[in-house]
Amino acid sequence: MAQPIAPDYGQQFLFPRALEDWVPKDHPVRFIREFVDQQDLAKLGFAMPISNEGRPPYAPSLLLKIWLYGYYHRLRATRRLEAACRDQITLVWLTGLIAPDHNSLWRFWRDNKASLRRLFKQSVELAVKAGMVGLALQAVDGTRIQAVASPESGWSKAKMEKLLAALDEELDETEKQLEQEPPGDESTAYRLPEKLEDRQALRAAVKAGLEQLELDGRGSYHPKEPEARRMKCAGKQPFAYNAQAVVDQSHGIVVAADVSVEESDAGQLVGMVKQAQENTGAASAVLSVADGGYGSGAQVAEAAAEKLEVLVNPMEGGKRKDNGYSARDFHYDAEAGTVSCPQKQQLDFTRETLQKGQLIKQYRCRVKDCPVAALCKDKKGRRVIEIWPHTAAVQAMRQRLEQPQAQEQLSKRGRIIERHFGHIKQHDGLRRWTVRGVENVRTQWALLNLTMNLRVLAKVWKSQKQQLN
Repeated sequence: MAQPIAPDYGQQFLFPRALEDWVPKDHPVRFIREFVDQQDLAKLGFAMPISNEGRPPYAPSLLLKIWLYGYYHRLRATRRLEAACRDQITLVWLTGLIAPDHNSLWRFWRDNKASLRRLFKQSVELAVKAGMVGLALQAVDGTRIQAVASPESGWSKAKMEKLLAALDEELDETEKQLEQEPPGDESTAYRLPEKLEDRQALRAAVKAGLEQLELDGRGSYHPKEPEARRMKCAGKQPFAYNAQAVVDQSHGIVVAADVSVEESDAGQLVGMVKQAQENTGAASAVLSVADGGYGSGAQVAEAAAEKLEVLVNPMEGGKRKDNGYSARDFHYDAEAGTVSCPQKQQLDFTRETLQKGQLIKQYRCRVKDCPVAALCKDKKGRRVIEIWPHTAAVQAMRQRLEQPQAQEQLSKRGRIIERHFGHIKQHDGLRRWTVRGVENVRTQWALLNLTMNLRVLAKVWKSQKQQLN
């Protein structure tokens, strides 16, 4: 009669198993080890500690392997990583039975944030060499992720101004009372009361916050996360950061990643496309598609000037009206410097004005007895068309989007990149940053996208190992 399979805790081995036999030959943790061992960490800028006294420092390659393993398995806290170095057999194998403490892991993060971000580019270059980046079609998009800051504890500009006035009044009153008190012990004569010191520190923090609001032109501030801004996120407006990414269509490799403190994507298109070019070493012939949030006229014009291949619905020009003409229905001839309406009538140039630091040309319709005047003119019976420096580029983009092939390429944007953000938020569980400050957030975003690339690369590496075996 067969006995049920059960563990024998008294079992002994004549010879212990070799460390290399602890995990299968095609296990992803082996790929992490190979990836790190292939890197020149000193060239990437990682701190290379040297100690002549006391216990030797941990090797940067060891700590890097632990961090990459952690992000690969959704472990992003140093204390959880410390525990995993003792509890998870694959990480025990990866570390070679060494278990660094959480302080060592945290110091490695603190001292190597820029180098960790550079490591993301290494994963892109590896994917390019492996032929996993198609360099034909790439999608640009962003997602807002909540900061480590409670929305309720944030300060509005009105609240800060009111608080500052109250603090000034309270501090003035306290100082008057101190002046009226008789002199005491000389050892305490120059020591401010603890309550007064706290109020002065709070006043300094409020003044710094108001200065930051004035500098950024925004209306809210969080004292513990001053770089974060209120952004629309999951139907609410918490303090958040705007995470940007560019994903290649071929295998879903992330070719560019960055974090912005701007609430909108309007100024991100050119920067992200150029970063993707730099990371992949590709020419400007790669087509990048983005949604309408990236279609500011300035970005469309800059992309055209840089000869970047992009497809995006421009914001400028208004929407097409069912019963009437919008600004996009008027044609601007850049060479002749003329504007014509849908009825082929030319508008008269009136003047040039300066708006937002740009020279704007204004054209006015003076046609009398126009048969479609009711569809064209505003409530005052006028029609003025403004021509911005980017109008010609926006017009050219709209004409290009009228082609069926362009619409087909633009329609692929969501399938290429939306699943990437969904995977990070749902599978990896990152709906809120676990670090504070824009530099730390950029580092975490780079590690998240590096991990996504490593997962794709590990699948190809595993299939190759299986074929060899």
